[in-house]
Amino acid sequence: MALTGSGTISLSDIRDEFSPGSNTPVSFDDYYRGGTKVRSNAGNNTATNLAANVPTSGAISLNSFYSQARGWQKTFSSNATQQSGSGIFGSDYSVDYPKYIVINSGVTVYSTSTSSPALDLASGGAGSITVTNNGNLYGQGGAAGSAGGTALKADVATTLVNNSGANIKGGGGGGGNGGAGGKGSAAATATASNVTDKVGDKPDFVPYTVLTQFGPRAWSGIGSGQWGLNTSGNQLRSNISNRGPVWYSFRVNTSAEYSLSSYITDPFPEDQQTGHRGTPVVNISTAEDTKSQGQGGADYGSGLNWSGLKAPLAANTTYYFCNYTVGPYGSSSPDGAFFYNDMNATLSLSVNVPSTAGAGGAGGVGQGFTQSAGSGSAGASGGTNAGVGGNGGSGGALGVSGSSGASGATGTGTAIAYPATAPTAGAAGTSAGAAGYYIQGESNVSLTNNGTVLGRTI
Repeated sequence: MALTGSGTISLSDIRDEFSPGSNTPVSFDDYYRGGTKVRSNAGNNTATNLAANVPTSGAISLNSFYSQARGWQKTFSSNATQQSGSGIFGSDYSVDYPKYIVINSGVTVYSTSTSSPALDLASGGAGSITVTNNGNLYGQGGAAGSAGGTALKADVATTLVNNSGANIKGGGGGGGNGGAGGKGSAAATATASNVTDKVGDKPDFVPYTVLTQFGPRAWSGIGSGQWGLNTSGNQLRSNISNRGPVWYSFRVNTSAEYSLSSYITDPFPEDQQTGHRGTPVVNISTAEDTKSQGQGGADYGSGLNWSGLKAPLAANTTYYFCNYTVGPYGSSSPDGAFFYNDMNATLSLSVNVPSTAGAGGAGGVGQGFTQSAGSGSAGASGGTNAGVGGNGGSGGALGVSGSSGASGATGTGTAIAYPATAPTAGAAGTSAGAAGYYIQGESNVSLTNNGTVLGRTI
């Protein structure tokens, strides 16, 4: 503590202040400022020397030591940001000499970044270090979903006095982001293009010749009436009588699951094969004359008449479509003839596609000295039948965690698996950021608290 400012002062008083624990005789020559007992400030030491009136040379007397003390003191009388022991005391931070930091009433030392404490007393400091807070020491508020910043970080032994009415608070935690809404499934009408028939031909994988009881009757190509390939409307439909097999190429403009159906009616009575029909098969391939290549390539068909099978076709890809029969006359025996009255195959262009999910709302920032705690933003709407994004959580006040984000809503619509699974459930909102540390390095700090501290410690 400082020597008396008036009245009697002794050599032993000076020795006890500037050379504590020493019993050696006192010589004024040892107590000039700038020596080892009464130190001068280094050039980069911004603190006040508490022995500034002690002369560095020349006349010196007992009166020179009135109100003087051993140590350096930094007093904050106006707001300041991101202070450090080495920034305040410079190269004297590592000198074994008392150091005092005082924050005046109504003054705030604060951080503007969660990565930097408001006051950082890093390792390397020497001598006693005392922080007296009469004002405020605040960490920065966290961004959405992130923890708030630190008020005081102490990696060296520190005495901390938080007086009545003073505050030490970590930054508020950021609110969590809202979860994205689920994807929906929306109806759409695709278009077909590049439709090219293979009149009078068939792929090699069809096991029988294009002959019937009535002679060679090849696939008859694109038609406009009941027979042939009809490309109008929202479907590609082929219908043939005792001709075949159907073979054409096409493209679609939308990646989706396309519905397929096919049937065969009773054979001609003249063939005397009633009840011995083959099973209609649709083969879709991405390679001409070779079966079932690439995305969507497969054999489709089950039973005499079938419908509702889904072919996952990619947009802007050339596909080869073949409708033919298997067993008992979808083979090379008994004579390679077709025995049906009517064979139909339809590819519907009425599809369902995924709709874009609604984005989750952003979480609000946590409170710092220069920013208020923010409210989370509302989740956005998505495409048709998509779930709305969840609202973002609100940021926390100084020393308080934020709120978690809300989950997104689940999408609706027809279930599909291509080009993406839909509908889907909304995503959960993210967790909120925790409150910042009011003290980081608690084991190094001796705290006397008569004010308010808020946040976490570690």
